[in-house]
Amino acid sequence: MSKILILYYSFEGSTREIAESISKVLKSDLMEVKPVEELKSKGFSKFIWGGYQVVTGKKPELIPLSKNLDDYDTVFIGTPIWAGTYAPPIKSLIEDYIEGKKVAYFYCHEGGHKKAIEKAKQAIEKKNAFIGAKGFMNPKKNLELSSEEAKNWAKLVLTKTIDL
Repeated sequence: MSKILILYYSFEGSTREIAESISKVLKSDLMEVKPVEELKSKGFSKFIWGGYQVVTGKKPELIPLSKNLDDYDTVFIGTPIWAGTYAPPIKSLIEDYIEGKKVAYFYCHEGGHKKAIEKAKQAIEKKNAFIGAKGFMNPKKNLELSSEEAKNWAKLVLTKTIDL
């Protein structure tokens, strides 16, 4: 089996929970992606500011990654959905760091995610093989169920893509 890394950005913890579930079932390495300057907004304004970053195409500088990506064949990328797409730190990750990998994409959302998979797939396929995607709606509302769904999906993705 190829070496697997779970990379994720989590603003309020939902994506972290799903990433940890996937990492546990796959016995893979796990790494949080963080921008050098994190959003400092509180309350509803954080959503406005986050959406603004997406709409303007902001690609924040990331804190240096603690893992060498060359050591991994398969990468799972997790993100919250902001303004219908992945969060800006994941934009930086996909465009500047991930190349020549098998990539699975997962995301957490509260609605407004209909184009999220297609946008991510297009970005990922510029430099990588897209091997699957899964969305989790409000995972913290039923964390046990979301965690089981994540584990089952991750195992299925690897089973289906072993020959890529």
